[in-house]
Amino acid sequence: MEAQGAMDSLLKKLTNLLVEECARLKGVRREIRFLRSELNNMHALLQKCAAMENPDIQVKTWTKELRELSHDIEDCVDEYVHGVDTNDHHGHGGIKEFFRRCARRLKTLCTRHRIANQIQELKARVVEVKDQRERYKLDDVAGSSYTSLTIDPRMGALFTEEAHLVGIDGPRDDLVSWLMEGEAEHLNHRKVLSIYGFGGLGKTTLANEVRRKIGPQFGCAALVSVSQKPDFKKILWGILSRITPKGTNLRSERETWDESETMLIEKIREILQDKRYFIIIDDIWSASAWDVLKCALPENKNGSRVITTTRIESVAKACCSLPSDRCYKIEPLSELHSRMLLFKRVFGHVDGCPVQITHVSDDILRKCTGLPLAIVSIASLLASRSNTKEQWEKVSTSTGSVLQENHDLEGMKTILSLSYNDLPHYLKPCLLYLSIFPEDYDIERGSLVRRWIAEGLVSEDYGQNVEDVAESYFNELINRSMILPVDIDYDGRVRVCRVHDMMLELMKSKAREENFLTIIGPSPISTKPKGVVRRLSIQYNDGDQKLAPQEVTSLNHVRSFSTFGDCLNQTLPFAYFRVLRVLSLDCELNEDVDLKIICKLNQLKYLRLNAFKLPAEIGELQCLETLEWCSFSWNSLLPDGISRLQHLRHLLVDNEGMLPKDIGSMQALRTLSQFNICDSPVNAVQELGNLRNLRELSISWDEDEPSDARYKEYLSSSLSKLSSCSLKSLSILSARPIPVDFLASLSPPPCLLQRFWMWNSYFQRCPKWIAPLDRLTELKLDVWELEDEDLDLLAHLPVLLQFHLWVVPLRKEKIVIKETGFRSLVLFLLWSGLPCLSFQEKSMPKLETLKLMYSACGAELYGSTHSGIQHLKSLKNVHVEMYTAGAIQSNIEAAHRNINHEIAKHPSNLKTNITISSYIYFGEVMNDGNVDEEDSAHLTDNNGGKNQDEDNKLYGH
Repeated sequence: MEAQGAMDSLLKKLTNLLVEECARLKGVRREIRFLRSELNNMHALLQKCAAMENPDIQVKTWTKELRELSHDIEDCVDEYVHGVDTNDHHGHGGIKEFFRRCARRLKTLCTRHRIANQIQELKARVVEVKDQRERYKLDDVAGSSYTSLTIDPRMGALFTEEAHLVGIDGPRDDLVSWLMEGEAEHLNHRKVLSIYGFGGLGKTTLANEVRRKIGPQFGCAALVSVSQKPDFKKILWGILSRITPKGTNLRSERETWDESETMLIEKIREILQDKRYFIIIDDIWSASAWDVLKCALPENKNGSRVITTTRIESVAKACCSLPSDRCYKIEPLSELHSRMLLFKRVFGHVDGCPVQITHVSDDILRKCTGLPLAIVSIASLLASRSNTKEQWEKVSTSTGSVLQENHDLEGMKTILSLSYNDLPHYLKPCLLYLSIFPEDYDIERGSLVRRWIAEGLVSEDYGQNVEDVAESYFNELINRSMILPVDIDYDGRVRVCRVHDMMLELMKSKAREENFLTIIGPSPISTKPKGVVRRLSIQYNDGDQKLAPQEVTSLNHVRSFSTFGDCLNQTLPFAYFRVLRVLSLDCELNEDVDLKIICKLNQLKYLRLNAFKLPAEIGELQCLETLEWCSFSWNSLLPDGISRLQHLRHLLVDNEGMLPKDIGSMQALRTLSQFNICDSPVNAVQELGNLRNLRELSISWDEDEPSDARYKEYLSSSLSKLSSCSLKSLSILSARPIPVDFLASLSPPPCLLQRFWMWNSYFQRCPKWIAPLDRLTELKLDVWELEDEDLDLLAHLPVLLQFHLWVVPLRKEKIVIKETGFRSLVLFLLWSGLPCLSFQEKSMPKLETLKLMYSACGAELYGSTHSGIQHLKSLKNVHVEMYTAGAIQSNIEAAHRNINHEIAKHPSNLKTNITISSYIYFGEVMNDGNVDEEDSAHLTDNNGGKNQDEDNKLYGH
C-alpha cells in the first residue's frame, strides 16, 4: 500500500523538524506536534488495512484520502524547510548578522504567511480524516480479517490433461530421473525437491506431472496446498486423510483426538515412518511454514520423496537443507513451445494460425514472455473472438485494460496479485515504482535503488545505511521472483533486471488505482490522472504523436519526472516542478535547451540527463545526492560549481569526465565513475585521497608518461589513503595498453576491496598487495609476465568467484593450476598467446564456467595445448575463442582438434561453444625477441592491442 510508504517518510520528517531550530517559529512547533500525533495513530490503522486481502470501498476511500493528505503535508514541510528557514537561525555574528536575518525575514514574509495558512488548512483536513475514521468505524473493519470465497486459481493446474501440456516433457523427465537416481544402488534416503519461480510458470503443473509419472511406485502419496495464510490443522488433516489406509474410519477416531497440530503431526509420522511415501506440498510462502510441515515427514530410509513449490528462492533453499536435496528454478517456455501452446489452445492444433495474424501473434507472445498462465489466459480470450487481424491487434495493444476488465483473465490476475499482496508494506511502493519504466526496459540496479532513496521510499535501518537497505529491498524482490534478473554477477548479484510484461500491466493498474503514477505516451499507454499528479513518466518512440506535459493539470505536485524515447520536440516543463525530487531525461537534449532552470529545483535529489554540457549553476542544487550525466563527448568538463554539492553521494559521468576542482571538499561522495586522471587538474588527483566515504571508484589512465610527473605520485598516494577507508570497488581503464607499475606497491593494501578491474592498463608482474585481499570476489588482472609464484599468490584468495586474466606467457612451460588453489572460483577466463593451461586433479573444485582465448598458431608452433579440463568436476560451460590471424589451415584444424579432444575427456556432458575469429588482440606485446619475425607475423595484427569491440561484447558493456 503506497499510503504507508508515504506516511513512513512523512513521520520521519515531522520528527526531524521538531528537533531542529527551524521549528521554533511561533505556532509552527505546536502545529507540527499535533500533525505528528494524529498521523502516528492513523499509521497504525494503515498497517491493519495493509494486511487485508480485500479491503472494502470505505477502507480504500479512506486510505486514498490519507495518502493524498500525507503527500500534501510532506510538500508543505519541504517547502517550509527549503524555502523559508534555510540559514535563518545560523550564526550570532553581531549587528551585521542581525540586519541580514531581519532582511531575510522581510523578504520571505509573504511566503511565511502563505505556508502558515497551508498548515492550518492541512490541520483541518487531518481532523476531517480523523472524524471519518471514527464515523465509519474503520478500526473495527480493519480489525476483522475476512476473505472472499474464490475458486483456487491453481485448481486447473492439478487437473489439466497431459495432452494439453506443452514443453513439460524435458523438465519432467529431468526431475523424475533425479528423484529416482540411486534406486538401483539402494540409496534409499529421503530426498526433497523444491521447484521455485515466478507465479504462473507452471510449478504446480510440473510437480503434478512428476507425480503422475512415478507416483504409483510409492506406497502412499498426498498433495496439499499451503497458501499465504496457512491453516496448519486443515493442511495436516489433508495429508492424514490421503495417507490413511483404506478401511480406516477416521471420523470415529477423530472424536477421541485432541486436534492440535502436535497430535496430527504424530499421527502422520506414525503412518509414514515405515512407508515409502511421495508428498507434494504446493505453494509455500515462508520458511516458517515449511519448518512446521517438515516435522510430519520422517527422514526414513525407504526411498521417500517430497516435492515443494514456492515463488520465493530463499524458501526453496530452506526446504532443501541437506546436500542430497535439490532446488530447481523453473524456466519460461521457449519461443517455439509458447507458440505451440497458444495455437493449440486457440485453433486446436499447432499449425492452425492464419497467415494474416502471424505477426500479431508474435507480439502477443512477446508480452507473455514464456509464461504458460499468461498464454493460456490470453488464448481463452482470443478463442472467443473472430480470427481477424483487427481483433488480435486489439488484444495485443490493450493488454492492460483487458487484464482489468475481462473475466477470462481473472485467474491470471489473481495469481499475479497473490505475489503483490504478500509483499511487506515497505516493498509495495518500491515495486510499483518499476511501472515508471517502459515494457522490456533494462533497469540498472544502481540507478533504481538511487531513485528509490531520492523518492523517500527507503529509510535507514539499525546498523545499515540507506544504500544498503535499498539493496536489501532489491534483493528481496528478486528473491520473491517479482522482478526478473537479466545480468547476474558470479557472486549472484543482479546488475540489470526487467519486469515481466504481465506483472508490469498489473502494477500499472494498481499504480493508477492509487494515483501513484501518470504515464504520457501513445495510446493505450497513456493513463489519465485521478487527481493531483505525483509521478510523471513520458514514453514515446520516434514518430509517435506527442502530448506536451503542460497539457496535464496539477504539475505543481510532481515529485518524479522521467522521459524515455524521443522527446526532443517537447518543451520540458521544469518551471512547474516546485517539489521535484527525481528528474531522469533518457533522451537527447539539444544544445538549445536551457538547463539553467533545472538548477532552481531546490529539492532535487536525483538527476539523470543526456546533454553536451552542464550549466554553471549546477552547484545551486544543494539537496542533490545523485548525478548521472552522459555528455556525448570525451573528456567532459564539469562546471566549477559542482564541488558546492556537499550532499552529492554518487557522481557518474560517461565518456571520461575530468575530476572537478576542490573535489576533496565533497566528503559525502560514495561513487565516482569514469574520470580521466591525466586530463584532470593535478591538485584534484591529490585531493581524491580525502574522500573518506568513497566506496566505488572508476578511473581512466591514458598516458605512459603524463605531462606532469606529479600525476603518478598523487594518484598512488590517493589510492593508498583510500585503501584504509571504505573503498570496495576499483577500476583502472585505458584506451590502449599502458603500464601502471607505479601502482604496484600500494600501502596499506585496500583490504575492503571486493572488486578490482583492469582494462588495457597492465602491470609487469602481479602486485603483492593483491594477496591479502580476503574480501575480493571479482578480479580482472592484466600482466605482462606471469610467474608461478604470482599465480600461487592469487590462488589463495579465499572468496574469489570471478577471475579474468590477461597474459602473454612466451614460454613453453605450462601455467599449472594446483589442487590447493582457487577453492571458491566459479568463473575463470584466460587471454593468452599460447594454449598453455594445465589443471591438476581436484583443482578449482567449484568452477562452473571456463573461457579460453588464444592463437590457433600456438599448438603447432610450440607443441602446447590446454590440458586437465577433465579434473574440473563442477564444470558446466566451456567457451573457447581461437584467433587465426596468420594461421594456416593446418594450424586451425590442429588447435580445434586438440581442444575438442581435451574437452571430450570430461565425464559430464559440457555445454561447449568454440568460435573462430580472424583477428587477435594481444598484438605487439608478442614481439619481444623470443619469437622470430615469421612467427611474430603469425601472432600479431595491425591493431597493436586488444580488440575493444570484442571485449565489450564479452563484458556485456
